[in-house]
Amino acid sequence: MVALLNRVHRLMPYFLVKQTLKIGNAASMLNGMTQLLLAKMNLSTLTSWFGAPVSDSGMNLLQQIISQVLNAEITELRKRLKQIERSPDAPDESQLKLLRNYASQSSETQQRIRNQSKSRSISIAAAIYAADEISPHLKESTHKHALDYVSIQLAIRDREKLIEVLCQHSPDLLTTSIRELVTVYDPIIRALHKAVDLGSGVTDLQNFLDDLIGLSLVDRAKPAKLPTVQDFVRLLERHQRSSHVFIHQALKNGKELPQWYHEYATHAIEQYRQAGTEDHATDGGTAAGDLTDCLNELVSKLSKDQQHKIYEQLDRHAAFLESLAKQSKARMERTIRASLIPGKSEHVVEGDPGMFLLKWQQFIDQTTITPGPSNGSPRTGKSDSVVDATAVDVDGEKPAATYQGPSKGGVSSREPPDVSMVIHLLEPGFRDELQKIVTTKKG
Repeated sequence: MVALLNRVHRLMPYFLVKQTLKIGNAASMLNGMTQLLLAKMNLSTLTSWFGAPVSDSGMNLLQQIISQVLNAEITELRKRLKQIERSPDAPDESQLKLLRNYASQSSETQQRIRNQSKSRSISIAAAIYAADEISPHLKESTHKHALDYVSIQLAIRDREKLIEVLCQHSPDLLTTSIRELVTVYDPIIRALHKAVDLGSGVTDLQNFLDDLIGLSLVDRAKPAKLPTVQDFVRLLERHQRSSHVFIHQALKNGKELPQWYHEYATHAIEQYRQAGTEDHATDGGTAAGDLTDCLNELVSKLSKDQQHKIYEQLDRHAAFLESLAKQSKARMERTIRASLIPGKSEHVVEGDPGMFLLKWQQFIDQTTITPGPSNGSPRTGKSDSVVDATAVDVDGEKPAATYQGPSKGGVSSREPPDVSMVIHLLEPGFRDELQKIVTTKKG
Protein backbone atom coordinates (compact mmCIF):
# COMPACT_ATOMS: atom_id res chain seq x y z
CA MET A 1 0.00 0.00 0.00
CA VAL A 2 2.84 2.42 0.83
CA ALA A 3 4.56 1.66 -2.48
CA LEU A 4 1.28 2.27 -4.31
CA LEU A 5 0.79 5.59 -2.52
CA ASN A 6 4.36 6.55 -3.37
CA ARG A 7 3.81 5.89 -7.10
CA VAL A 8 0.63 7.97 -7.16
CA HIS A 9 2.30 10.73 -5.15
CA ARG A 10 5.18 11.01 -7.63
CA LEU A 11 2.80 11.29 -10.59
CA MET A 12 0.49 13.95 -9.14
CA PRO A 13 0.90 17.36 -10.86
CA TYR A 14 1.09 19.34 -7.62
CA PHE A 15 2.55 22.44 -9.28
CA LEU A 16 -0.31 22.73 -11.78
CA VAL A 17 -2.89 22.02 -9.08
CA LYS A 18 -1.45 24.77 -6.83
CA GLN A 19 -1.33 27.30 -9.65
CA THR A 20 -4.94 26.51 -10.62
CA LEU A 21 -6.17 26.84 -7.03
CA LYS A 22 -4.63 30.34 -6.83
CA ILE A 23 -7.04 31.67 -9.47
CA GLY A 24 -9.08 34.39 -7.79
CA ASN A 25 -12.44 33.69 -9.39
CA ALA A 26 -14.05 30.58 -7.86
CA ALA A 27 -15.91 29.58 -11.02
CA SER A 28 -12.74 29.85 -13.11
CA MET A 29 -10.81 27.89 -10.48
CA LEU A 30 -13.38 25.08 -10.46
CA ASN A 31 -13.46 24.95 -14.22
CA GLY A 32 -9.65 24.92 -14.37
CA MET A 33 -9.36 22.06 -11.86
CA THR A 34 -12.03 20.09 -13.68
CA GLN A 35 -10.29 20.57 -17.00
CA LEU A 36 -6.90 19.71 -15.53
CA LEU A 37 -7.96 16.41 -13.95
CA LEU A 38 -10.94 15.30 -16.03
CA ALA A 39 -10.46 16.62 -19.57
CA LYS A 40 -9.66 13.94 -22.16
CA MET A 41 -7.18 14.68 -24.90
CA ASN A 42 -8.57 12.73 -27.84
CA LEU A 43 -10.04 13.41 -31.26
CA SER A 44 -13.47 13.92 -29.71
CA THR A 45 -12.09 16.74 -27.57
CA LEU A 46 -10.88 18.58 -30.66
CA THR A 47 -14.03 18.02 -32.74
CA SER A 48 -16.25 19.14 -29.84
CA TRP A 49 -15.02 22.70 -30.53
CA PHE A 50 -16.91 22.49 -33.82
CA GLY A 51 -20.11 21.19 -32.26
CA ALA A 52 -19.52 17.43 -32.54
CA PRO A 53 -20.79 15.25 -29.67
CA VAL A 54 -18.28 14.46 -26.94
CA SER A 55 -17.19 10.81 -26.69
CA ASP A 56 -16.20 8.85 -23.57
CA SER A 57 -13.22 7.33 -25.35
CA GLY A 58 -9.72 7.97 -24.04
CA MET A 59 -8.52 8.72 -20.53
CA ASN A 60 -8.17 11.90 -18.54
CA LEU A 61 -5.21 12.80 -16.33
CA LEU A 62 -6.63 11.09 -13.25
CA GLN A 63 -7.29 7.90 -15.19
CA GLN A 64 -3.84 8.09 -16.76
CA ILE A 65 -2.31 8.12 -13.30
CA ILE A 66 -4.42 5.16 -12.15
CA SER A 67 -3.70 3.22 -15.32
CA GLN A 68 0.03 3.94 -15.25
CA VAL A 69 0.42 2.91 -11.60
CA LEU A 70 -1.53 -0.33 -11.99
CA ASN A 71 0.10 -1.21 -15.31
CA ALA A 72 3.52 -0.76 -13.70
CA GLU A 73 2.54 -3.34 -11.09
CA ILE A 74 1.16 -5.66 -13.78
CA THR A 75 4.51 -5.45 -15.60
CA GLU A 76 6.39 -6.48 -12.44
CA LEU A 77 3.96 -9.33 -11.82
CA ARG A 78 4.36 -10.61 -15.39
CA LYS A 79 8.13 -10.67 -14.88
CA ARG A 80 7.61 -12.94 -11.90
CA LEU A 81 5.43 -15.21 -14.04
CA LYS A 82 8.21 -15.47 -16.61
CA GLN A 83 10.69 -16.38 -13.88
CA ILE A 84 8.42 -19.21 -12.71
CA GLU A 85 7.90 -20.46 -16.27
CA ARG A 86 11.67 -20.55 -16.88
CA SER A 87 12.38 -22.33 -13.60
CA PRO A 88 13.54 -25.97 -13.95
CA ASP A 89 11.00 -26.95 -11.25
CA ALA A 90 8.05 -25.21 -12.95
CA PRO A 91 4.90 -27.19 -13.84
CA ASP A 92 4.63 -28.24 -17.47
CA GLU A 93 2.82 -26.11 -20.05
CA SER A 94 -0.51 -27.98 -19.82
CA GLN A 95 -0.58 -27.47 -16.05
CA LEU A 96 0.36 -23.80 -16.36
CA LYS A 97 -2.47 -23.34 -18.86
CA LEU A 98 -4.99 -24.66 -16.30
CA LEU A 99 -3.62 -22.26 -13.68
CA ARG A 100 -3.86 -19.34 -16.13
CA ASN A 101 -7.45 -20.22 -17.06
CA TYR A 102 -8.53 -20.28 -13.40
CA ALA A 103 -8.09 -16.52 -13.02
CA SER A 104 -10.51 -15.81 -15.90
CA GLN A 105 -13.20 -18.29 -14.87
CA SER A 106 -16.55 -17.20 -13.43
CA SER A 107 -16.91 -16.58 -9.71
CA GLU A 108 -19.23 -19.61 -9.44
CA THR A 109 -16.61 -21.92 -10.95
CA GLN A 110 -13.87 -20.49 -8.74
CA GLN A 111 -16.05 -20.90 -5.65
CA ARG A 112 -16.77 -24.52 -6.58
CA ILE A 113 -13.04 -25.23 -6.87
CA ARG A 114 -12.34 -23.48 -3.55
CA ASN A 115 -15.04 -25.54 -1.85
CA GLN A 116 -13.45 -28.70 -3.25
CA SER A 117 -10.09 -27.54 -1.90
CA LYS A 118 -11.58 -27.13 1.58
CA SER A 119 -13.59 -30.35 1.62
CA ARG A 120 -10.73 -32.53 0.36
CA SER A 121 -7.98 -30.72 2.32
CA ILE A 122 -5.95 -30.09 -0.82
CA SER A 123 -4.33 -26.92 -2.11
CA ILE A 124 -6.06 -24.66 -4.61
CA ALA A 125 -3.53 -25.71 -7.28
CA ALA A 126 -4.34 -29.39 -6.70
CA ALA A 127 -8.06 -28.58 -6.76
CA ILE A 128 -7.67 -26.81 -10.11
CA TYR A 129 -5.99 -29.89 -11.54
CA ALA A 130 -8.61 -32.18 -9.99
CA ALA A 131 -11.43 -30.14 -11.54
CA ASP A 132 -9.95 -30.99 -14.94
CA GLU A 133 -9.57 -34.64 -13.91
CA ILE A 134 -5.81 -34.32 -13.69
CA SER A 135 -3.97 -35.62 -10.64
CA PRO A 136 -0.33 -34.73 -11.18
CA HIS A 137 2.26 -35.94 -8.69
CA LEU A 138 4.19 -32.74 -8.18
CA LYS A 139 7.24 -32.48 -6.02
CA GLU A 140 7.17 -29.85 -3.30
CA SER A 141 9.19 -27.19 -5.17
CA THR A 142 6.99 -27.57 -8.28
CA HIS A 143 3.84 -27.31 -6.20
CA LYS A 144 5.12 -24.11 -4.56
CA HIS A 145 5.68 -22.62 -8.02
CA ALA A 146 2.12 -23.62 -8.95
CA LEU A 147 0.68 -21.81 -5.90
CA ASP A 148 2.75 -18.70 -6.65
CA TYR A 149 1.62 -18.83 -10.28
CA VAL A 150 -2.08 -18.87 -9.29
CA SER A 151 -1.58 -16.06 -6.79
CA ILE A 152 0.19 -13.83 -9.32
CA GLN A 153 -2.41 -14.55 -12.01
CA LEU A 154 -5.18 -13.46 -9.63
CA ALA A 155 -3.25 -10.31 -8.70
CA ILE A 156 -2.91 -9.42 -12.39
CA ARG A 157 -6.60 -10.11 -12.98
CA ASP A 158 -7.60 -7.79 -10.11
CA ARG A 159 -5.53 -4.91 -11.46
CA GLU A 160 -6.76 -5.41 -15.01
CA LYS A 161 -10.37 -5.30 -13.80
CA LEU A 162 -9.67 -2.11 -11.86
CA ILE A 163 -8.25 -0.47 -14.97
CA GLU A 164 -11.21 -1.69 -17.00
CA VAL A 165 -13.80 -0.33 -14.56
CA LEU A 166 -12.10 2.95 -13.60
CA CYS A 167 -10.37 3.90 -16.85
CA GLN A 168 -11.87 2.07 -19.81
CA HIS A 169 -15.53 1.62 -18.96
CA SER A 170 -18.13 3.12 -21.26
CA PRO A 171 -19.91 5.19 -20.10
CA ASP A 172 -17.13 6.72 -18.02
CA LEU A 173 -18.46 6.19 -14.48
CA LEU A 174 -15.44 7.63 -12.65
CA THR A 175 -15.41 10.96 -14.48
CA THR A 176 -19.19 11.30 -14.22
CA SER A 177 -19.11 10.55 -10.47
CA ILE A 178 -16.39 13.14 -9.80
CA ARG A 179 -18.23 15.79 -11.81
CA GLU A 180 -21.41 15.10 -9.83
CA LEU A 181 -19.48 15.34 -6.55
CA VAL A 182 -18.05 18.69 -7.58
CA THR A 183 -21.56 19.90 -8.41
CA VAL A 184 -22.94 18.72 -5.07
CA TYR A 185 -20.15 20.33 -3.04
CA ASP A 186 -19.91 23.45 -5.21
CA PRO A 187 -21.10 25.89 -2.48
CA ILE A 188 -18.66 24.46 0.07
CA ILE A 189 -15.75 24.55 -2.41
CA ARG A 190 -16.53 28.17 -3.28
CA ALA A 191 -16.70 29.13 0.41
CA LEU A 192 -13.39 27.38 1.13
CA HIS A 193 -11.77 29.06 -1.87
CA LYS A 194 -12.87 32.42 -0.53
CA ALA A 195 -11.79 31.74 3.06
CA VAL A 196 -8.58 29.68 2.70
CA ASP A 197 -5.45 29.77 0.58
CA LEU A 198 -6.01 26.36 -1.03
CA GLY A 199 -2.70 26.50 -2.90
CA SER A 200 -0.76 26.69 0.37
CA GLY A 201 -2.95 23.89 1.72
CA VAL A 202 -1.89 21.64 -1.14
CA THR A 203 1.76 22.51 -0.43
CA ASP A 204 1.30 21.48 3.19
CA LEU A 205 -0.42 18.26 2.08
CA GLN A 206 2.44 17.49 -0.30
CA ASN A 207 5.01 18.02 2.46
CA PHE A 208 3.03 15.79 4.82
CA LEU A 209 2.82 12.98 2.26
CA ASP A 210 6.57 13.31 1.59
CA ASP A 211 7.30 12.76 5.28
CA LEU A 212 4.65 10.03 5.66
CA ILE A 213 6.00 8.02 2.73
CA GLY A 214 9.59 8.59 3.82
CA LEU A 215 8.74 7.27 7.29
CA SER A 216 6.76 4.28 6.04
CA LEU A 217 9.06 3.05 3.28
CA VAL A 218 11.64 0.49 4.42
CA ASP A 219 15.01 0.35 2.67
CA ARG A 220 15.48 -3.13 1.23
CA ALA A 221 19.24 -2.83 0.98
CA LYS A 222 20.00 -2.43 4.68
CA PRO A 223 18.43 -3.61 7.93
CA ALA A 224 16.01 -1.15 9.45
CA LYS A 225 13.35 -1.30 12.10
CA LEU A 226 9.74 -0.64 11.23
CA PRO A 227 8.21 2.68 12.32
CA THR A 228 6.31 2.61 15.60
CA VAL A 229 3.05 4.27 16.58
CA GLN A 230 5.08 6.97 18.33
CA ASP A 231 6.87 7.77 15.09
CA PHE A 232 3.54 8.49 13.42
CA VAL A 233 2.39 10.53 16.44
CA ARG A 234 5.50 12.70 16.10
CA LEU A 235 4.85 13.02 12.38
CA LEU A 236 1.35 14.35 13.06
CA GLU A 237 2.73 16.73 15.69
CA ARG A 238 5.22 18.19 13.21
CA HIS A 239 2.45 18.94 10.74
CA GLN A 240 -0.38 19.86 13.10
CA ARG A 241 0.34 23.57 12.71
CA SER A 242 -0.59 23.34 9.03
CA SER A 243 -3.98 21.85 9.88
CA HIS A 244 -4.50 24.47 12.62
CA VAL A 245 -3.79 27.28 10.16
CA PHE A 246 -6.19 25.79 7.61
CA ILE A 247 -9.00 25.35 10.16
CA HIS A 248 -8.41 28.81 11.65
CA GLN A 249 -8.66 30.47 8.23
CA ALA A 250 -11.81 28.51 7.39
CA LEU A 251 -13.54 29.46 10.65
CA LYS A 252 -12.39 33.08 10.63
CA ASN A 253 -13.05 33.93 6.99
CA GLY A 254 -15.86 31.51 6.13
CA LYS A 255 -18.63 32.30 8.61
CA GLU A 256 -21.09 29.99 6.87
CA LEU A 257 -18.81 26.93 6.94
CA PRO A 258 -19.16 26.10 10.68
CA GLN A 259 -22.92 26.64 10.42
CA TRP A 260 -23.17 24.21 7.48
CA TYR A 261 -21.07 21.66 9.33
CA HIS A 262 -23.23 21.99 12.45
CA GLU A 263 -26.36 21.39 10.39
CA TYR A 264 -24.77 18.40 8.69
CA ALA A 265 -23.61 16.87 12.00
CA THR A 266 -27.05 17.33 13.56
CA HIS A 267 -28.74 15.72 10.57
CA ALA A 268 -26.25 12.82 10.56
CA ILE A 269 -26.76 12.12 14.27
CA GLU A 270 -30.52 12.07 13.81
CA GLN A 271 -30.16 9.20 11.33
CA TYR A 272 -28.74 7.02 14.14
CA ARG A 273 -31.40 7.92 16.68
CA GLN A 274 -32.91 4.78 18.18
CA ALA A 275 -36.63 4.34 18.56
CA GLY A 276 -37.96 3.81 22.08
CA THR A 277 -34.70 4.43 23.95
CA GLU A 278 -36.54 6.15 26.82
CA ASP A 279 -37.88 2.85 28.15
CA HIS A 280 -34.48 1.12 28.32
CA ALA A 281 -32.07 3.99 28.87
CA THR A 282 -30.54 2.59 32.07
CA ASP A 283 -30.61 -1.19 31.66
CA GLY A 284 -28.68 -1.55 28.39
CA GLY A 285 -31.81 -2.85 26.73
CA THR A 286 -31.09 -1.06 23.46
CA ALA A 287 -27.50 -2.15 22.99
CA ALA A 288 -28.33 -3.31 19.45
CA GLY A 289 -30.36 -0.21 18.60
CA ASP A 290 -33.53 -0.80 16.61
CA LEU A 291 -32.47 -4.42 16.06
CA THR A 292 -32.67 -5.23 19.78
CA ASP A 293 -36.21 -6.65 19.57
CA CYS A 294 -35.23 -8.78 16.58
CA LEU A 295 -32.25 -10.29 18.41
CA ASN A 296 -34.29 -10.85 21.58
CA GLU A 297 -36.88 -12.73 19.54
CA LEU A 298 -34.19 -14.92 17.93
CA VAL A 299 -32.74 -15.73 21.34
CA SER A 300 -36.18 -16.56 22.78
CA LYS A 301 -36.61 -19.30 20.14
CA LEU A 302 -33.54 -21.15 21.41
CA SER A 303 -33.59 -23.84 24.06
CA LYS A 304 -32.75 -22.96 27.66
CA ASP A 305 -29.41 -24.75 27.37
CA GLN A 306 -28.50 -22.86 24.19
CA GLN A 307 -29.53 -19.53 25.73
CA HIS A 308 -27.36 -20.21 28.79
CA LYS A 309 -24.32 -20.97 26.62
CA ILE A 310 -24.60 -17.91 24.40
CA TYR A 311 -25.20 -15.66 27.45
CA GLU A 312 -21.93 -16.94 28.90
CA GLN A 313 -20.09 -16.21 25.66
CA LEU A 314 -21.65 -12.74 25.37
CA ASP A 315 -20.76 -11.86 28.97
CA ARG A 316 -17.13 -12.84 28.39
CA HIS A 317 -17.05 -10.87 25.15
CA ALA A 318 -18.55 -7.76 26.78
CA ALA A 319 -16.02 -7.92 29.63
CA PHE A 320 -13.24 -8.37 27.08
CA LEU A 321 -14.32 -5.29 25.09
CA GLU A 322 -14.55 -3.17 28.26
CA SER A 323 -11.07 -4.24 29.37
CA LEU A 324 -9.77 -3.65 25.87
CA ALA A 325 -11.13 -0.10 25.73
CA LYS A 326 -9.49 0.80 29.05
CA GLN A 327 -6.11 -0.63 28.07
CA SER A 328 -6.22 1.02 24.66
CA LYS A 329 -6.98 4.42 26.20
CA ALA A 330 -4.15 4.04 28.72
CA ARG A 331 -1.65 3.04 26.03
CA MET A 332 -2.71 5.91 23.80
CA GLU A 333 -2.13 8.37 26.65
CA ARG A 334 1.31 6.88 27.37
CA THR A 335 2.22 6.98 23.67
CA ILE A 336 1.28 10.66 23.37
CA ARG A 337 3.09 11.57 26.60
CA ALA A 338 6.22 9.71 25.50
CA SER A 339 6.23 11.52 22.16
CA LEU A 340 6.34 14.85 23.98
CA ILE A 341 9.55 14.04 25.86
CA PRO A 342 12.37 16.10 24.23
CA GLY A 343 15.24 14.03 22.91
CA LYS A 344 13.53 10.74 23.70
CA SER A 345 12.78 9.60 20.17
CA GLU A 346 14.14 6.16 21.04
CA HIS A 347 11.72 5.74 23.95
CA VAL A 348 9.22 2.98 23.19
CA VAL A 349 5.91 2.32 24.90
CA GLU A 350 5.22 -1.41 25.05
CA GLY A 351 2.07 -2.32 23.18
CA ASP A 352 0.14 -0.56 20.44
CA PRO A 353 -3.01 1.45 21.18
CA GLY A 354 -6.29 1.06 19.36
CA MET A 355 -9.03 -1.43 20.19
CA PHE A 356 -10.19 -1.53 16.57
CA LEU A 357 -6.78 -2.91 15.60
CA LEU A 358 -7.76 -6.10 17.40
CA LYS A 359 -10.84 -6.71 15.26
CA TRP A 360 -8.90 -5.94 12.09
CA GLN A 361 -6.11 -8.29 13.17
CA GLN A 362 -8.69 -10.92 14.10
CA PHE A 363 -10.20 -10.81 10.60
CA ILE A 364 -6.73 -11.23 9.10
CA ASP A 365 -5.75 -14.05 11.45
CA GLN A 366 -8.97 -16.01 10.83
CA THR A 367 -8.84 -15.72 7.04
CA THR A 368 -8.59 -19.18 5.50
CA ILE A 369 -5.64 -19.65 3.15
CA THR A 370 -4.95 -22.61 0.87
CA PRO A 371 -2.62 -25.29 2.31
CA GLY A 372 1.08 -24.91 1.61
CA PRO A 373 1.63 -28.55 0.56
CA SER A 374 -0.59 -30.24 -2.00
CA ASN A 375 -2.37 -32.13 0.80
CA GLY A 376 -2.95 -30.72 4.25
CA SER A 377 -5.04 -28.51 6.48
CA PRO A 378 -5.78 -24.94 5.39
CA ARG A 379 -3.55 -22.20 6.74
CA THR A 380 -4.77 -18.97 8.32
CA GLY A 381 -3.69 -15.36 8.09
CA LYS A 382 -1.41 -15.73 11.12
CA SER A 383 0.53 -18.70 9.74
CA ASP A 384 4.24 -17.92 9.42
CA SER A 385 4.34 -18.74 5.71
CA VAL A 386 1.38 -16.42 5.05
CA VAL A 387 2.90 -13.55 7.05
CA ASP A 388 6.16 -13.92 5.10
CA ALA A 389 4.28 -13.94 1.77
CA THR A 390 2.42 -10.71 2.58
CA ALA A 391 5.73 -8.91 3.03
CA VAL A 392 6.70 -9.52 -0.60
CA ASP A 393 6.19 -6.58 -2.96
CA VAL A 394 4.78 -6.91 -6.48
CA ASP A 395 8.30 -7.30 -7.88
CA GLY A 396 8.94 -10.30 -5.65
CA GLU A 397 11.43 -8.51 -3.40
CA LYS A 398 11.19 -8.56 0.38
CA PRO A 399 12.43 -5.67 2.55
CA ALA A 400 15.10 -6.24 5.16
CA ALA A 401 12.64 -5.39 7.96
CA THR A 402 9.17 -6.90 7.88
CA TYR A 403 6.13 -6.90 10.08
CA GLN A 404 6.31 -9.74 12.59
CA GLY A 405 2.76 -9.65 13.91
CA PRO A 406 1.19 -7.73 16.80
CA SER A 407 3.64 -6.35 19.32
CA LYS A 408 3.97 -8.23 22.55
CA GLY A 409 1.56 -6.86 25.10
CA GLY A 410 -0.18 -4.72 22.51
CA VAL A 411 -3.92 -4.45 22.23
CA SER A 412 -3.94 -6.29 18.92
CA SER A 413 -2.00 -9.24 20.40
CA ARG A 414 -4.85 -10.24 22.71
CA GLU A 415 -6.97 -13.21 21.71
CA PRO A 416 -10.72 -12.46 21.87
CA PRO A 417 -13.04 -14.94 23.58
CA ASP A 418 -14.82 -17.54 21.50
CA VAL A 419 -18.28 -16.45 20.28
CA SER A 420 -18.67 -19.07 17.57
CA MET A 421 -21.84 -20.52 19.13
CA VAL A 422 -23.53 -17.10 19.13
CA ILE A 423 -22.76 -16.68 15.44
CA HIS A 424 -23.75 -20.26 14.61
CA LEU A 425 -27.14 -20.04 16.35
CA LEU A 426 -28.18 -16.47 15.51
CA GLU A 427 -26.59 -15.71 12.13
CA PRO A 428 -29.16 -17.49 9.87
CA GLY A 429 -32.19 -15.81 11.48
CA PHE A 430 -30.44 -12.45 11.74
CA ARG A 431 -29.48 -12.57 8.08
CA ASP A 432 -33.13 -13.24 7.14
CA GLU A 433 -34.27 -10.28 9.25
CA LEU A 434 -31.77 -7.96 7.57
CA GLN A 435 -32.99 -9.07 4.15
CA LYS A 436 -36.56 -8.31 5.21
CA ILE A 437 -35.55 -4.82 6.36
CA VAL A 438 -33.74 -4.10 3.10
CA THR A 439 -36.69 -5.38 1.07
CA THR A 440 -39.13 -3.24 3.09
CA LYS A 441 -37.05 -0.08 2.62
CA LYS A 442 -36.71 -0.70 -1.11
CA GLY A 443 -40.45 -1.17 -1.39
